[in-house]
Amino acid sequence: MRNQRSYIICTTMRSGSTMLASGLRETGIAGRPDEYFAPPVRLPQAQVFDMQPERYRELLEEQRRAHPAEQVLREIVEAGTTDNGVFGVKIHFQRPFSDFHNAVEVLQAYFGDKLASPHELFNRAFPRLSYIWLRRADRVAQAVSLFKAIKTSEFVRVAGSTDPVLPVTAEDFDFAMIRRLADWLQSGDDGWRAFFKRHRIEPMIVDYEDLAANYEPTLRSVLDYLDLSAQRPDIARTRHRRQADEISEQWVARYREMHG
Repeated sequence: MRNQRSYIICTTMRSGSTMLASGLRETGIAGRPDEYFAPPVRLPQAQVFDMQPERYRELLEEQRRAHPAEQVLREIVEAGTTDNGVFGVKIHFQRPFSDFHNAVEVLQAYFGDKLASPHELFNRAFPRLSYIWLRRADRVAQAVSLFKAIKTSEFVRVAGSTDPVLPVTAEDFDFAMIRRLADWLQSGDDGWRAFFKRHRIEPMIVDYEDLAANYEPTLRSVLDYLDLSAQRPDIARTRHRRQADEISEQWVARYREMHG
């Protein structure tokens, strides 16, 4: 079935998007949102951060020649759509070599149109499109969370997981890297803000802090926004676990003290 109702979770890394997307998927009626437009060049996260753009573009073009836009979009719509025709996807703006820009380039190739705006391309590809802007207020905590995830290689923690996690200590603190990540995350939020302003879009706004503290009510408010609450789906407790710990708190405090 072709998607008949669509939404994009517009976000940045370490904003609770995996928790929100998983919760919506588990309802069985709200699409299957995931990072389908993450650029297809798969490298360790730390390596991607420092790769020269020219080299990354070479690798990206190789991938695109092997996977035409028609195939890519067809597979994305199929993967992200539940049986009731609802499609969901989450897009990071500031991921290195951004999901957002990759999505735009895929849709430009699919439609053969490099003049249409990103909003117009999204609307052509995804009928009855809504935008959900997932934000995180504490930028320092967000940057520390990303820095720690890169150091430990643990980007998601779920109940019962036995995956190995690289150890970190308080001495692994790196002020310059955390500041770089904080600025980079801010650029992602700024990118979404400019996109919404340019196209006069009023997205549903979800704050990470509300999602983490009030998971079920927040999820139900999203279902209301998508006109799906009448189906009254069950909402299970999230299996995602908080990754912040004493070291995270120490690093946040130390960064703020040094930043002044």
